[in-house]
Amino acid sequence: MDAQALIFLAQILLMLIFVLVSVNLYLLFKLKDIDPFRSWNRDSINGGLFMALWVVGVIVSGVASYVWWDEMIMVHSAVSDQGLRIDGMFWRTMVISIIVTLLTNTLLFYFSWKYRNKKGQKAFHYAHNNRLEFIWTIIPAITLTILVIDGVAAWHDIMGDVPEEAVEIELNAKQFDWTIRYPGADLEFGEAHVKYINEATANQLGFNFEDRNGHDDIVATELHMPVDHPVKFTIKSRDVIHSATLVHFRMKMDAVPGMATHFWVTPNKTTAEMRKDLGDDNFNYELSCQQICGASHWNMRRIVVVETMEEYQAWLASQQPFYAQWQQMNGGATTASTENLSNEQLDVAISVNP
Repeated sequence: MDAQALIFLAQILLMLIFVLVSVNLYLLFKLKDIDPFRSWNRDSINGGLFMALWVVGVIVSGVASYVWWDEMIMVHSAVSDQGLRIDGMFWRTMVISIIVTLLTNTLLFYFSWKYRNKKGQKAFHYAHNNRLEFIWTIIPAITLTILVIDGVAAWHDIMGDVPEEAVEIELNAKQFDWTIRYPGADLEFGEAHVKYINEATANQLGFNFEDRNGHDDIVATELHMPVDHPVKFTIKSRDVIHSATLVHFRMKMDAVPGMATHFWVTPNKTTAEMRKDLGDDNFNYELSCQQICGASHWNMRRIVVVETMEEYQAWLASQQPFYAQWQQMNGGATTASTENLSNEQLDVAISVNP
């Protein structure tokens, strides 16, 4: 046993000794019909403890917020145009909530102390007051209405019409990973459906290879986005509900089996710029799943790269279309059995990152 453990054990023993001595002294006084606490007003003690708890709580909350301020994601500005609007909504709601919490809880704890039970003091029954009822009903109603209208307006702007020039990206979820699909040079996705999924031929996304629009589609496990350019996401799930989350961009949308969901976002800071601002050359944006989807839910993470449009287009140009890879792995045939694919080829096809 090390010295630190011995010191800790000694402190516990001293505390127990102090408690036992205190109890013995109290029992000794009681045997002699002496109650040292007889004159104490328990209601005053409870009222004082209420006030002390509130003061300590406010101090601890303030100190904790100060110490961990930089660790909280919401204190750092969003890196998308839509996220900045969401940040504004968050902070307006936060300020109002803090003011209301401080006001109501200060009164709650103060009244518990001020109106504690005292000898000779009788409680006053205050049955009803129309003016007070009106005030504490209409003010919260107006405040919440304003916040809701603000939120609905932001929702319609973010979920509304997508700019025609938007880059389209498809996020495909399954237990327990994300696969990202990009349209090729024709800027059109080929048909993909669960009925075409074939594990034996590594057709994980269910490409219909008879649709030539999909022959130049690119499949990857790293998400690339151009900065200062709208990006539309189509989100799909192969099995259970997942939730595509880009926390730095303040974007989140569920991936629902059997249907496609959408949102669009305009990144405003590249990965390189963010690394420079943070002084961290290892920083990366991240795509994650915020819906617990099974035992390996933690593994549903993908690196997100935000770059200039020129860098984004160069990256796309360097990628090999999935159809070409699929043909190579299947000997150029349109069908193949597992005997045609090695384990290494299957692994490459399942997590394509050329």
